[in-house]
Amino acid sequence: MSYKKLKEVGVRHLIEKKGSLDYLSWAHAWNELHKLFPDAQRTVYEDPLTGWNYFTDGNTGWVKVGITVNGLEHIDYLPIMNYKNRSIPAADITTFDVVKTIQRSTVKAIALHGLGIDLWFS
Repeated sequence: MSYKKLKEVGVRHLIEKKGSLDYLSWAHAWNELHKLFPDAQRTVYEDPLTGWNYFTDGNTGWVKVGITVNGLEHIDYLPIMNYKNRSIPAADITTFDVVKTIQRSTVKAIALHGLGIDLWFS
């Protein structure tokens, strides 16, 4: 039931531009989610071997973010990328890159629950 409810929430008026790309900020997505589901939770997973809030295979890195609504968790995995949407080599990943990717992954995980999912339909 939460998917249908969240899918019906219009977010087009909240879209921002970055270059030629449209995006929904994590703050807007989180705010809209919590208007309907104030108990929704986010989990930023940590690598159990390193304790870091991202994972790496030694070549690149990625984050794992889960959003739980009404007891149902949807998880998103997103590579840590540069402004050209290319994976950043592991040795060059900064904390800023990780935090920015966590925010983007948060929006994607929220979309798996329905909020803003239409933004991926073009």
